[in-house]
Amino acid sequence: MTNLSPLKGHEHWRLAIVMVVVQLLDSAVTAKLVGGGELDAAGVAVVQFFHAGSGWLLLLLLAVILLSVFRPQSRWILPGLTAYLGFALLHLVVNVAALLFTATAKASGLASLWDVGAIGAMSVLTFAVCYLVLDRITPGRAFLIPGRNGPLAEPGLGDYIYLSFDTCTTFGPTLEVPVSLRAKSLMMLQVTLSIVVITVLLSRAVNAVG
Repeated sequence: MTNLSPLKGHEHWRLAIVMVVVQLLDSAVTAKLVGGGELDAAGVAVVQFFHAGSGWLLLLLLAVILLSVFRPQSRWILPGLTAYLGFALLHLVVNVAALLFTATAKASGLASLWDVGAIGAMSVLTFAVCYLVLDRITPGRAFLIPGRNGPLAEPGLGDYIYLSFDTCTTFGPTLEVPVSLRAKSLMMLQVTLSIVVITVLLSRAVNAVG
């Protein structure tokens, strides 16, 4: 019988911790985007909607993960993860788009750029979880991740976080190889978002020291 969850029991909880961290970062970012004054009423409403939506979806996903303790073969694990991650990616796109409106804002010192770093961290963690799940559900794997003795047969969460960080900071993988179209598409999206975040960071940094 095929396992209905792409994750082992302990991995559910590790991913839950990562997703809670992403939600906490988003809470701080949302507060700054909403209170910064750069967004109009419609923009504020959109940011708040996605923040609230991701919070409710996360609660539902945590409930599904808790259910998996008693029913490891639960049919709700993979659909729950897919729904949450799809919304999380869309939410990340909305946050990055909202961040663009702050690109020319006058910053009060480099410390005020923390929200750009927070969105960058959200991107790394969100895409890491997406890569992990995609790799597990793709026949023959979606990525080739090198190890000491060739490609890793069972990469861990840390390997996917490194892959995501690599993609975010170097605008593409270095040693890891995406071998499925969905993996390549996800990486293209992450690189695009990373370029926007870096552009906003540089623009606001110049304003901060100017």
